Amino acid sequence: MDGEGRSEWVLVNPRMLIGLVGTIACYAWLFLTMGTSAFVPFAGAHSETLGGFHLCFTLGIIVSLAGMWLFSDFFSAHKPFQYGFALALSAIGAAGLWFSEPGGWQVLSSAASMGAGFGLLYGLYGEFVCLNFHASIKIYVLGIFCCAFVVCAGLLFAGAEMSFFFALLFPIVSFVAYACVFAFFHLGKQPVVDRKTSDARNRVVWRSYLATATAGMAAGFGLGCLLSTESVHSGAYVIAEVFVVGTCAFLFVDACRKNRVNETITMRFFLPFAAAAAFPLMFAPRPFKFVFAVLLLCGSLFPITCSLSAMCKHVALCDLSPIRAFSFGRLICFAGIVLGMALAFVGFSQVEIGGFTYEATSAAVVVVFMMLVIFSASFVMTEDNYPDEARIKHKETEGACDGAALDMGVGMPIRKLEAPGTESAEPAPGEEPVARPGIFHIKCEIVARTYGLSNRQREVLGMLAKGRNADYITEKLIISSHTAKAHIYNIYQKTGVHSRQELMDLVEDTDVSNAGTMLRDILDDRP
Repeated sequence: MDGEGRSEWVLVNPRMLIGLVGTIACYAWLFLTMGTSAFVPFAGAHSETLGGFHLCFTLGIIVSLAGMWLFSDFFSAHKPFQYGFALALSAIGAAGLWFSEPGGWQVLSSAASMGAGFGLLYGLYGEFVCLNFHASIKIYVLGIFCCAFVVCAGLLFAGAEMSFFFALLFPIVSFVAYACVFAFFHLGKQPVVDRKTSDARNRVVWRSYLATATAGMAAGFGLGCLLSTESVHSGAYVIAEVFVVGTCAFLFVDACRKNRVNETITMRFFLPFAAAAAFPLMFAPRPFKFVFAVLLLCGSLFPITCSLSAMCKHVALCDLSPIRAFSFGRLICFAGIVLGMALAFVGFSQVEIGGFTYEATSAAVVVVFMMLVIFSASFVMTEDNYPDEARIKHKETEGACDGAALDMGVGMPIRKLEAPGTESAEPAPGEEPVARPGIFHIKCEIVARTYGLSNRQREVLGMLAKGRNADYITEKLIISSHTAKAHIYNIYQKTGVHSRQELMDLVEDTDVSNAGTMLRDILDDRP
């Protein structure tokens, strides 16, 4: 498995597991609410779910994500307020749904309130994932999706009377877990990247967002068709659960091994697949429509997980504001989802619209969906959409990511102090004749001497501070995987950190100017 997910974070730092459990619960909350009527007690487990409930929940998410994007500076600096506001909105929504009656406006307003509360908490977990799991983000995203879908299967065994309480477990676990993570990792003290700086560093182009919106629309269309034609405890939902979990498991195994299902392949094959899967919905008998809806839903998981992992990694690579970048990326995705769901609810509901028959309405919405997919394909299939690490590094070299002059002060990001290919670069005219790696080396050396690291541990520290993982260290130092993990564990113990991100922050925040005699000793020891 690539990255530290299997070794350093999961085994060395059990606290990170709490964050993972909370993230899984958060996604399970999302999947249950959007895919079932578990939060609507009067709906019953054997009745068709309410389209208005799902649309209002999704719209609530969109409103909260839009608010986080617009006021990202405020939310980034006031996470306890965001957490408390999310908790209040979610509690109001859950209570309103419990006491609501069929057909009342209270169902829709409560769904919107719960959706807004979820969106605010979702943004906090997005920041947590971006900051801590970016090295192996795709593996983590797919693992989280797999686990979330698996635990959602418990609803099939909970029964109609216990469905609401079963579903309520996930928001409770999400809020409790984040409170623990916030205290453990001091998330309130994370440096804030203001919106202007974040937008200037952002390298995501409009095609990326169009691809994300199209993937979301396909997922929403498939989900809306499934919700309109099947009941929660029907055999179709069991089949859908099996196929969705199987799809996520396949993607997870691929990411752990060769990672062949990349963004380029995904977008070039998914869009034709989406159009082909949707076409039979025009003439398929109602009992068999769920087959093509499940295919569409499973196919949409490929680009959705791709875009989510690419966005999280992009946040880390370009030092973006996690709240702002993550919320906008997910806002685009949920906008596509609500569009796809609305089309499906209109086309596959039993109610005749404008005098048109069920067959005519369903055929019309399928045609509209396919036209939107074809329109998107004409743009997003031409080239890669999400900027990968190599392209971002190349732009950093040209000064596109950040042109600020480097100094030896506190908190300068390591990825700016030492970029690949700059070790022997000559200083530009007017620039101080100090190589960028020198500052990084000094900071690592100060940390190593402060905490009494051995010579071998100093080498490992330098690699960890650059964002390297255990597999890279094993190959670079020609040591066994067990030895590399032992060095990492000992470094964590000596420095008192619990994750690689904390170690990188420790090195970045090292004040070189206050090192005193230690700095002179380090400079004298250098060749």
